[in-house]
Amino acid sequence: MFKLSVLTPNGVVVKNLECSDLIIPTVRGEINVLPDHTHILTELSTGVMSVKTSGEKRHFHVTHGLCKVLKDEVSILAITSEKAEDIDLDRAKMAQKKAQEMLAGKESLSDEQLLKYQRKLSRAAARLRAGYLRGA
Repeated sequence: MFKLSVLTPNGVVVKNLECSDLIIPTVRGEINVLPDHTHILTELSTGVMSVKTSGEKRHFHVTHGLCKVLKDEVSILAITSEKAEDIDLDRAKMAQKKAQEMLAGKESLSDEQLLKYQRKLSRAAARLRAGYLRGA
């Protein structure tokens, strides 16, 4: 077993959660962290993080940040993160629809706006995936 902490600028999402298995989205693909994992520091990507504890599987949405695995502790420092059970699916659907409309719209978007709406779309999609997994 190892301990997981997920922190954002808005506060602590989870602290010292006992885990036996963890799947983390990184910029180089998903990594699976198990007890006695090698020490790493890697960049997170937007996605769904899946955690196995001693009796259940939990899911979290994470948006960009850093992941540090050191000894028996995993620290996730994310721009945003939510527990699957806290995700408002209707709000996530609306955000996804708005981002899709902006990206497909007739208005010309600057490079900065294009990146902004691509990130919003990615974040909304990850929130929806995590939200739908909460009963799994």
